[in-house]
Amino acid sequence: MMAPDSMRFARLACVLFALLAGISSRGEADVLGRALDAADDQPGGRPPPQQSPDLTAWAGEARTITLPELLQITVRQAASLQNARLDIAIAEARIQQSWARNDWLIQAQLKGQRTNGFVQGITTIDRDTVITGTADLSRALPTGGTVDLHLGSRYESARSHTDTTNPVTDEPLRLESSDTIWTEDVSGSITQPLLRGRGRTLFDANEARATLARDVAVLAKRLAAIQTVQAVVSAYWDLVLSEQIVAITRASLDLAKERLRVTTIGAEGGKVPRSEIPAVLQIIATREEDVLNGELGVLSSSIALRRTTGMPIGAGELGLRVATDLDTKDQALELGPLVERAFAASPELAELAKQDTSATIEIAVTENGLLPQLDAALTLGPTGTAETFGQSWKNLAEFKTIGILGTLTFSQSLGQNDVRGRAREQRELRKKLTVNAFDLRAQIAQTMTRAVAQIELARRRVTLSQRAIDLANENIKIETDRFNLGKATNFDVLNRLEELRQAELRKTQALIDWHKAEVVVQALTGDLLPMYGIAVD
Repeated sequence: MMAPDSMRFARLACVLFALLAGISSRGEADVLGRALDAADDQPGGRPPPQQSPDLTAWAGEARTITLPELLQITVRQAASLQNARLDIAIAEARIQQSWARNDWLIQAQLKGQRTNGFVQGITTIDRDTVITGTADLSRALPTGGTVDLHLGSRYESARSHTDTTNPVTDEPLRLESSDTIWTEDVSGSITQPLLRGRGRTLFDANEARATLARDVAVLAKRLAAIQTVQAVVSAYWDLVLSEQIVAITRASLDLAKERLRVTTIGAEGGKVPRSEIPAVLQIIATREEDVLNGELGVLSSSIALRRTTGMPIGAGELGLRVATDLDTKDQALELGPLVERAFAASPELAELAKQDTSATIEIAVTENGLLPQLDAALTLGPTGTAETFGQSWKNLAEFKTIGILGTLTFSQSLGQNDVRGRAREQRELRKKLTVNAFDLRAQIAQTMTRAVAQIELARRRVTLSQRAIDLANENIKIETDRFNLGKATNFDVLNRLEELRQAELRKTQALIDWHKAEVVVQALTGDLLPMYGIAVD
């Protein structure tokens, strides 16, 4: 709620402005007296509605919170970190998919066919039945080849008749026959590329790609964590700055009110001209407006900090209050070692290195396609044939029949423009990675240099601002003494008070800039997350 003195001063300022604007300087003291009386006692008038001087009062009670608590909330709720975790889980699932190359593949097939009544030469086949069953167990080899274990069984049954003439009686004669054959075979085969497609590198290429993609996702999560934490810490210091501005402005307002009290006492005692009062009233009104604007800045900084951390924003959940300790550690900074540490800790550079490794794999896989296809295959296994199922397996087990089959397949595309073009494209993309890495290192060095320079500049600004504060306090005392001697006016004293406020604001801004620059250095060197106990790997 607005204090009665503040209401009185606000009304008084309005009345004084109207009166002083429309009258001459003659009879100024009497006019001031009437203005003061009119401000204190308005016949038949009502005071304006009282409003809270605290702009954030309508937003609910501000929540007091510390920076570590803000960071813990951020780690749990920040959308960027949640998406980064999901990206890692997706990459790990893709790694598991690549393990399919080590799986054994089982294939089985059962096929049956029956044919009734067809003519084959002079023999009429009444019924022909063929049932075939096969089973294969295969898997890929690390050399790029394939091994297969085959098991097959075939059943054939045919019933036929032949119409002829009895050579003795010359009568029609039908000869009937029935045949059953079982054929079993077991074989093992291996197919091995000798040129294109040969080697462990190609066999493991998909897993290597997926692993590198997972590593990139981990680095991206670390980068997201650093950027998010850096944004939260920066927003935190923005809120500290807003609160410090309000605190400094309120202190300046209190000094102005004390100045009004002293001036009013002096005017009532006849030691100070009453014309000195409006100057103080003017500065009080200005400071009260500055306080309101400062409170709006605090509220805006609180909302921005909530948004950065993922905290709720709504009725009763707007304001935040944080500690306003601006102490800094004055430590020497060596640019060279800091830049080297930044290079070593940079997730972006590490990500480019992973991409370069992935590009190397892609080039090797693609250039392997330039080789001719030369595949060797060998199949070896026994076969058993008999009129009964048991006898056919017995013949197979006794290795009475062994089959060996070898093939050598060659193919080559003339020109190979597609493969050559893709290989060229991938080599050029790899060169781009080198260029990007060089540029990124320059950006990191530039950012580190700028942050170190800002710290050094902020350190000097703090020193100079403190000197200005000390001198402003001395000048306030001197100007006050001159005012008491009648050699200065309240405008002179208030100007000194304003110089003190501006010096304190400059010092606070320098300290905030110091802290923000330190956060940049810590983010670049990789010290930011460990400093706050945050682990993301």
